[in-house]
Amino acid sequence: MGTTSSKMIGICLILIQMADMFIHAAADQLEFIRVAANVIILLWMAVLLFGHFNSAPLISSLGAIGSYLLLNVVFLAREGFTNPEQGGSPRSILFALVLSTIVLSIVLAFKSNKKGAIQ
Repeated sequence: MGTTSSKMIGICLILIQMADMFIHAAADQLEFIRVAANVIILLWMAVLLFGHFNSAPLISSLGAIGSYLLLNVVFLAREGFTNPEQGGSPRSILFALVLSTIVLSIVLAFKSNKKGAIQ
């Protein structure tokens, strides 16, 4: 993957986080833990886009990804795997958004490891 692919992954990650927050705001279901997780990824993207990792970019990236995942696991532990406000249906959108974020983030973290920025 080249320069363009890294930027496309970064743009996709930003759009996923913003869409996640928008979906929950539109449904009047904003949860602090989920929004905090989204903000962690958005902040990581900002740091990565501007190349502000001076040392250990992979460790910092994995820390952000791990924090995002941990907050979502805490949310599921507290709120459950189903959404009572939607008739008890599984949180399918949450799983899709979190899984796509994790996969894309890991790919981007390893791609950007060498220079500490999206290349």
